[in-house]
Amino acid sequence: MDNDAPISIAVFGLGHVGLTTALGFSDLGWNVIGVESDLAKMKLIQDGQVPFNEYGISDLLAKNLHSGRFSVTADIKEAVCNANILIMCVGTPQDTDGTADISQLQNLARKIGQNITSHKIVVQKSTAPVNTAAKLKEILLSNIQNSKGSNDELVDIVVIPEFLREGNALHDFFNPHRIVIGLDNFDLKDMLGCIYKPLLVKMGKNESEILIYTDISSAEISKHTANAFLATKISFVNMIADLCTKVGADVEDVARSIGMDPRIGSDFLKPGIGFGGSCLPKDLAAFIQVGKINSIDFSFLEEVNKINELRISNYINQVINVLGDLKEKTLGVWGLSFKPGTDDIRDSPAIRIVSELIKLKANLRVHDPYAITAFKEFIGVSDRIYYAESPSDATVGVNAILVLTDWVQYKEEDFKVIRNYVNDPLIFDGRNLFDPDLLTNEGFQYYGIGR
Repeated sequence: MDNDAPISIAVFGLGHVGLTTALGFSDLGWNVIGVESDLAKMKLIQDGQVPFNEYGISDLLAKNLHSGRFSVTADIKEAVCNANILIMCVGTPQDTDGTADISQLQNLARKIGQNITSHKIVVQKSTAPVNTAAKLKEILLSNIQNSKGSNDELVDIVVIPEFLREGNALHDFFNPHRIVIGLDNFDLKDMLGCIYKPLLVKMGKNESEILIYTDISSAEISKHTANAFLATKISFVNMIADLCTKVGADVEDVARSIGMDPRIGSDFLKPGIGFGGSCLPKDLAAFIQVGKINSIDFSFLEEVNKINELRISNYINQVINVLGDLKEKTLGVWGLSFKPGTDDIRDSPAIRIVSELIKLKANLRVHDPYAITAFKEFIGVSDRIYYAESPSDATVGVNAILVLTDWVQYKEEDFKVIRNYVNDPLIFDGRNLFDPDLLTNEGFQYYGIGR
């Protein structure tokens, strides 16, 4: 790439990661083309509408469309021709055996390669197993059709894994703890450092404090390692919660006491009905498969997954042990998304629990601030589900309240009032959102996790 050429960026795939990345770079002052093959989604974004819920992103989209620095297209050729840094953010869903399906990345690499006529830096941001970047580079090079010299001189591949949290994606983009950059051509450091310079200036940080340059394989492994470790912390504290239940201890006090140790930290030491979403379960399964492929015994990670799977049945059994047969019982459900701050129900523990409750012929009054639309699309028509307008509406006439997502809004409810709505004052707090003493004082029987 000509170091004097103006930097322009194309981002392929405008989901949570892609659109956040595109708008983030645009807001830092770079010209960015967003590429989305789903024409309906592309049109929505062109019109200033975000096809998912993410805090702050609607305003940022409007701002950067208005500035002219951000544009949207479905035309891959247009994007490749008009940008010199190409960022791949397409999905890598879980295959039936747990491996990551990288076919979308491979297909995109093929199409990008067919349109390369000058040097490009291709960035793999999608989470994928180690050695994926090498495969993508082979595809890119083999599909270049218009080179005048060596194809090798036209493509550099780089891995910059994403560490964005749904519901906090913009905050994480503009306030990263680290940015990992994996490359095999270290001559690109200046160019890649340049695109992050406006961000570092805003943060008041030096490059060495945030940017980590490493080889490609190490960058690929770093994302899977991070998510596997976070999943391990969650399953670990949930096993401690099981022990606390047996011996009459309070896992929240235990988690607090160890979390204050800086060697451990309090993040992700949160007992409950388990982890879900589009990242942790998928990445954990994919990393286990990476271990198998490379003859590494990752059996402890398999146990992390098994512990997480047990959360669903443990919680349902807790409800059954108190209520008995759930047939024709009415249950109020607070929360459907896999965590607060998002409408994402992918692999949500709440959805799995609700699905099991329907099989057990329970009647449900469900509420979620954001995820009702996605839930309706997932669950289809059911005469066992009432969609509540408010958290309190979900409690009218119920035999128990089930807290499945720890939305902060639920803590604002007046339980003196709710006590008059419910048939039976029982609450099964699957996220340990509430103070047991507070609810007991309001006349409720409280059942938490590990307390």
